[in-house]
Amino acid sequence: MLRLLVTLPFLLGLIVFSACNQDPIQLWFLDWGWKSSVGVLTLIVAAAFFILGAIAVWFAELRQRGRARRAEQQVRALEEQVAELRRQQAETYNPSVMAPATLPAPHETPLP
Repeated sequence: MLRLLVTLPFLLGLIVFSACNQDPIQLWFLDWGWKSSVGVLTLIVAAAFFILGAIAVWFAELRQRGRARRAEQQVRALEEQVAELRRQQAETYNPSVMAPATLPAPHETPLP
């Protein structure tokens, strides 16, 4: 919401500036020259910087996604370790659960 409150007045000012400056002027960049209005040039520059900003945010987001993916993998590994430790703890403190499997089978000898 704060981003919108900052962006909206800027865009409104940019559009008003572009609409008010429609007189063509001669523009030069190195050896190239052309005629254009300051308003159109302002809109082109704003669009170029918008695209550059979007690319910068995209790269930052890719880095964040990678960090999040690694963190999720680490959380899964740690959860597996906790589950294994709980199983080991349960086996250590509850030998009665394991007793039938560890007791030798009774000998069946006929009684006289």
